[in-house]
Amino acid sequence: MTGWRALSSLALVVVLAAPAAGRDEDFLRPCRRADLIGFWQVIRFGFAIGAAVDRADPAYQLHQRYVFNADATTMYATSSVPLTPEEDQALRLAPATSTWALDGDGRLLRPAEDAPRVSDCLVVVRALRDPRSEVPGLPGDVLLTDQDETGRPVTRRLLRKVPAGE
Repeated sequence: MTGWRALSSLALVVVLAAPAAGRDEDFLRPCRRADLIGFWQVIRFGFAIGAAVDRADPAYQLHQRYVFNADATTMYATSSVPLTPEEDQALRLAPATSTWALDGDGRLLRPAEDAPRVSDCLVVVRALRDPRSEVPGLPGDVLLTDQDETGRPVTRRLLRKVPAGE
């Protein structure tokens, strides 16, 4: 396998709810611009096997939020404790701190100090379950797999859109 299919296999083990077997592309597809626009919470976070990271880095806190705006700006927040509704609302209204784009393969690109951060970005199109977690992937969820400078997976995040007003 090549491209996003191979990475989706690394990113999430798919166990079907139905008895029939399926392929990754039956459950995941590359992100499109319209998929990302909105306010997201990370509902599942983990490190890739063998990833060499500073796990004390604030970017790896348990509670994470993303805002992807239609004008290609973005905000990101992390916390060791759950964010309050007031903090969520402040993040939604805060001035953008960065930009984002998708390449032709659906990879999310965000600027960074030394080189752009690249994440494989896949949308869940059919409910799926990873046997290592109680958190299912639901249609519309986004699976981000951050990569290091060599293209190896580092972290995986399952994002779920937070409806307006919550």
